[in-house]
Amino acid sequence: MNGFLAGRVVAVGSVNVDRVLRCPVLPSPGETVLVTSLVEGFGGKGANQAVAAATMGAATHLVAKVGGDADGLRALANLRGASVGVDTVITEASAPTGQALVMVAPDGENSIAVISSANALLSAQDVTDALTVLQPQAADVILTSGEVPGPCLQAVAGSLPPGTRWVHNAAPAGILPAWPEERRPLLVVNEVEARQLTGAADARAAARTLARTASGAVVTLGGDGALVAEEEWCEHIPAPAVTVVDTTGAGDVFCGVLATALAHGRPLLRAAATAVAAGAFAVTALGARGALPRPRDLARMRAG
Repeated sequence: MNGFLAGRVVAVGSVNVDRVLRCPVLPSPGETVLVTSLVEGFGGKGANQAVAAATMGAATHLVAKVGGDADGLRALANLRGASVGVDTVITEASAPTGQALVMVAPDGENSIAVISSANALLSAQDVTDALTVLQPQAADVILTSGEVPGPCLQAVAGSLPPGTRWVHNAAPAGILPAWPEERRPLLVVNEVEARQLTGAADARAAARTLARTASGAVVTLGGDGALVAEEEWCEHIPAPAVTVVDTTGAGDVFCGVLATALAHGRPLLRAAATAVAAGAFAVTALGARGALPRPRDLARMRAG
């Protein structure tokens, strides 16, 4: 790494307990389907991204809120077991831990309903206090998503020192905040979200538009890889071919690995290529964390 001191990844986001339902088909409006199996696991964008970053070797911390219930205790134990720092995860006694109901079809496509619960109670002051404790440095990467209240993102913008990189996964898609000119994040979205946010007719045009409103943009394209846009250029990164089992959490793995690569000093295109490979690896097993890549896994993918 040419003497580069690796930074940390600090994820600000949600913590959920997932209920993954295997379905013969995803139900249409008004349709009832019989579930073939039910698996419980752990999720939430913030937690998934943090675990993915830690699995790839980043020193990782999570800023989040869980409920004062058994699910919250289990989620915290799971995060500790994954080497994620949880000293800045707050337990909210008055609310349950967030939940996600994930329906997965045989081809790996999914539909997800999220019950935010304690996640919705994370406040701007909580985030400011946590970042004051963690004291982000220039080499660190802050990773956020749309699963936390908007004021939390403004708190991030107001708390970062110069030089600290900020990656924002704008999912679920909504109205993007008015970022301060001097503190704009790198945006990461999928193709559908990119079009929703910009109204652009195609993914490349959307990536260019998003890049102009932020410090760059990455648009993930599923099995087709990703587009990376910065200023006046836009590059396509293809994805390796894999057998898809479940796409749940692939975007979170992508973001966690992207943040890790950036924290380890990789340039954006190289970091995004690593994240594309990680996202492809992630869809090869059931659940948001069913296939979390380690560096050796991605090395084998490239070699194959």
